[in-house]
Amino acid sequence: MVEGVTAFAPPPATSYRYVIEMKNSKMSIWMEDRTSKKQWYKGDMAKADYVTAANAIPDLTVADYLKCFQDTLDSNLSDSSDVQRKLYPLDSGALRLELVVAVRVLRSMWLAKYTFDLDSVSVERIDILESKLRDQQEELEKLRGEVRDGSSPSFVHLHTTRRNNDWTMNWGPTTGVDFVPTGVDGVVKAQRGGSYIILVTVTTVPGASTPANLLKNKTSIQVAYPGYCQGYIASTSLYTIELLEKNDELTVTCSCNLAGTSYLCIGRVGN
Repeated sequence: MVEGVTAFAPPPATSYRYVIEMKNSKMSIWMEDRTSKKQWYKGDMAKADYVTAANAIPDLTVADYLKCFQDTLDSNLSDSSDVQRKLYPLDSGALRLELVVAVRVLRSMWLAKYTFDLDSVSVERIDILESKLRDQQEELEKLRGEVRDGSSPSFVHLHTTRRNNDWTMNWGPTTGVDFVPTGVDGVVKAQRGGSYIILVTVTTVPGASTPANLLKNKTSIQVAYPGYCQGYIASTSLYTIELLEKNDELTVTCSCNLAGTSYLCIGRVGN
């Protein structure tokens, strides 16, 4: 038995869960619309029910055909590959599944087409609930995988009360994986490319009037002036959404005297 999820058109079109099973040399195909939870089934198919003189591939067993059909359903829709799949509605709620495989022999190629008319299956409420639970479990496993491989959205929060002689803010260490501050020269280096929200808050002494700069690879991408507050500590903020490549460097400079703690927050947009 093999199972998986397939689609017949790009998103937002629905996807389908499928199961292909072989028992006593007989094949069965089950499919479920993952949105509506409607189901279709065709069972007890002998090899002669789907293999004809026009589409027979020499020396293939029933198990070989099962694997071939699985590969066709699992193939990427964007591929200009040797497999194709289509789904057509029929009368009485049935579906026709059409699988096409390009067979290559030496320098020649021919297309083998297989069709399966799947009958609509009545679905009990408990079956729908079980299906929805299975979808949720799959999404949970997907999220767990994203966390394991580091592809989940990330966030880093840095702070400092210091700056270097060249007015560069010297950010402290972080536990994030997407950015690494050196802790010496004030450079925060991107470890993974993508789109990021960048927020800087610089806290200055009363009466400060020179700007704070956010720089990418030593080029200013945003400038802001502290509000003039005689006798009171002031702050200024820089905010942008920026596309960063791996090893891009971020720095913040401010020639005003600092007061208290300043902050740099970076959050990844999407995965």
